[in-house]
Amino acid sequence: MEKCVFCSNVVTGKDAHIFYRTSTVIGFMDKYPVEEGHVLIIPSKHYENIFDIDSEVYLEIQQAAKKIASVLRDVFEADGINIGQNNGECARQMVMHYHLHIIPRHCGREIGWNRLQQSEEELENDCRRIEKRLNEINNID
Repeated sequence: MEKCVFCSNVVTGKDAHIFYRTSTVIGFMDKYPVEEGHVLIIPSKHYENIFDIDSEVYLEIQQAAKKIASVLRDVFEADGINIGQNNGECARQMVMHYHLHIIPRHCGREIGWNRLQQSEEELENDCRRIEKRLNEINNID
């Protein structure tokens, strides 16, 4: 999909801070986070939304989300986690490639849903922290 920014930049690894990758699922840092540690999970194959994603791929994404949510809670010392997914323009889906948002939350700190300004260095640092914790968990399992 030429027009899809996720297909052209993330799946190819050209322009993404990737901390998780299998043959079907990719986890990476949101370049425009609403909170530090905000990540996205996508299928490596292009699906526009929940209505056309294969059930098996959808379930793999959900399994990855469970593991990644726990990692984000640990790494960012979060009190909770938001997991969200939008379908269609009127539902505020901005990139027409199925993706799941996972956002660490802290009690007493409201999200205004404005995008944070994080440098590439900050994103890469957070990415490596998540990757390190995922590797620690995988070695325990």
